[in-house]
Amino acid sequence: MKYTPSLAKRAARQLLFIAVLLAGGAAAVRGQSALDGFDPNANGAVRVVVVQPDGKILIGGDFTTLSPNGGAPVTRNNIARLNPDGTLDTAFDPNASDQGGQVAAIAVQADGKILVGGSFTTIGGATRNPLARLDPATGSADSFNPIADGDVHAIAVQADGKILVGGIFGDIGVVTRNRIARIDPTTGTADSFDPNANGEVRAITVQADGRILVGGLFTTIGGATRNYIARLDPITGAADSWNPNANDTVNAIALQADGKILAGGSFNGASSIGGATRNHIARLDPTTGAADTFDPNANSIDNAIAVQSDGKILAGGNFTTLSPNGGTTVTRNRIARLDTDGRLDQTLNLSIVG
Repeated sequence: MKYTPSLAKRAARQLLFIAVLLAGGAAAVRGQSALDGFDPNANGAVRVVVVQPDGKILIGGDFTTLSPNGGAPVTRNNIARLNPDGTLDTAFDPNASDQGGQVAAIAVQADGKILVGGSFTTIGGATRNPLARLDPATGSADSFNPIADGDVHAIAVQADGKILVGGIFGDIGVVTRNRIARIDPTTGTADSFDPNANGEVRAITVQADGRILVGGLFTTIGGATRNYIARLDPITGAADSWNPNANDTVNAIALQADGKILAGGSFNGASSIGGATRNHIARLDPTTGAADTFDPNANSIDNAIAVQSDGKILAGGNFTTLSPNGGTTVTRNRIARLDTDGRLDQTLNLSIVG
């Protein structure tokens, strides 16, 4: 199965810059520029980036080659691992392929093993449809094999090690689970958690209290009407009373240290999310779901949000301008860094073109 256009528009460099900034923390961000030499140079879209605890960078997407930092092209089918300087980790080559082979979701377990989702049918030297777990040293698939019958677009790991997955699937193994499921990390079987979303799930984030934030294209989930964003009970899967009621797709969710919830996506215009007019990026109260005064006002879809260790907020997507908090319009091509009040951080302007 193929991805919808809004996912396909995620720019490779946009997400790679987010990864590098987060890997170095606040101090590294202040010195970051578009000319620091970090240039993995993928020949196709990068859909997901995850920074390992050791600083190495896992990337997944639709690419087939990388030409790191101006070097010769090296074959890497849809998944690769980079060193912090952008060079290739040559030992890691899971080689995701078949049916497009896209890798759309990556998460790292506490033991370092790497969970991968997408639309592939082979990865790590084994048949896996389209969810796998890889050895962190060799990239080989282990025995974990849940077998989803549709693409996997989101993965998150709970504190107890159980694995949350979202996408467009209808079954996990022999168990019916519509677009979201929770999987035992040992057996690969889905447990009783069954929110039963009626549309694609694109984002999953777990709060400190264990409750599960979900974004996507759904309008019902957890037994309730919830437009594109919801919060679920970790035991029952039921939606709680939190209801920001977005008017279009939510592609990304991130948590601040104070528990406030950042959301990015296609929503825009009057009463677009949290009862307020917010164009593509918003911050929501974790109790009421209401949008606060944070209003970067992007002119197009936001696909990625991440919070730095200093609290500043990185956003990536298809936008080319922001008008923070109703102020002057400023050009930022597909990636921007925001202060916690929604104003633009003037120290970062990567201006990614193309």
